[in-house]
Amino acid sequence: MSKLCAFLVKYAKIIHEKINFVAWFKNQRNKKPKFLLRMVRYITLIICLLFCVKVYTQPKLCDNIQVHVPFCFTPVDLDAISIAEELSADSLKTGDEVYYKDNWSTTQIRYAQDMLPDRDDTVAIILIGRSDNPFCPPVKGKVISKFGRRGGRIHTGTDFKLNSGDTVRCAFDGRVRLAKRFSGYGNLVLVRHKNGLETIYAHLKSIAVNVNDTLQAGDVVGLGGRTGRATTDHLHFETRFLGEPFDSGKYIDLETFALNSSKIYYKNHQFETDPANFKRKTAGRAMMASTEGAGEHIICRGDNLWTIARRYRTTINRLCEVNGISRHEVLRTGNVLKIN
Repeated sequence: MSKLCAFLVKYAKIIHEKINFVAWFKNQRNKKPKFLLRMVRYITLIICLLFCVKVYTQPKLCDNIQVHVPFCFTPVDLDAISIAEELSADSLKTGDEVYYKDNWSTTQIRYAQDMLPDRDDTVAIILIGRSDNPFCPPVKGKVISKFGRRGGRIHTGTDFKLNSGDTVRCAFDGRVRLAKRFSGYGNLVLVRHKNGLETIYAHLKSIAVNVNDTLQAGDVVGLGGRTGRATTDHLHFETRFLGEPFDSGKYIDLETFALNSSKIYYKNHQFETDPANFKRKTAGRAMMASTEGAGEHIICRGDNLWTIARRYRTTINRLCEVNGISRHEVLRTGNVLKIN
């Protein structure tokens, strides 16, 4: 801009020195037609010159547009920021998202064995989150069969007595993964919960939900009955983690029907409300395995004759002889194997 102004001043001085503009104007005024034409030309030239000066002096646009936003100070909790920085990405997800990823089957109860955590990993499952509804017992009835060994097999749930048509309710907030007739379970509903657990409601007279329905604790899942392999009207209630069943009595008081723990811990196929119990039970099993004359072994996932024989310091031939089986016998989870 400064260069342009200097140029115009210099050019004006030259014109002033060489042309007596006043005399020229008086002379040209007598020639009206030519005078008017030349005046129009000069005015047009001046307007164009002013327009060029205006365009040249405008600031150039940058490639990046900057937007200026008025600054407003908002108080910030520095402690909250430090805590947020320490949180991992998984900690912002619910339990079911962390443990199950995208595995969502509407046909099968179990999961692949490789989905389970490593043997040395301890998983803490918080039963009720801050935004969750309170726990609701599925039914309030007498316990007629607990979790554990029954008739040579493992009973994977807890049976509650009820009358046909009694309401069965969802225990925790969650989403329905299965809702159909399922083999010996009869009419079954399986709900995956935000805390990472899955609960099963079996032998129902009728089902009141559909797959992918979102439920809150206390919502009705169906009516009690005796469908499937059942000898009386009752609810077969199971709690599972990644397909592994465990005793619901570990976290539910079966007399008051209230939670007796806020967390469940999982490690190497074991479930405890106190992680200190893992060491005690591991030591107890190691002692029993090293003791000659051990009586029975309940078959678990991954067991075979070689691992069982090695654990109890015996031979495969001895196990086959005592149990009347062959070396190629298929071992079924939950069956009992005699050791001697």
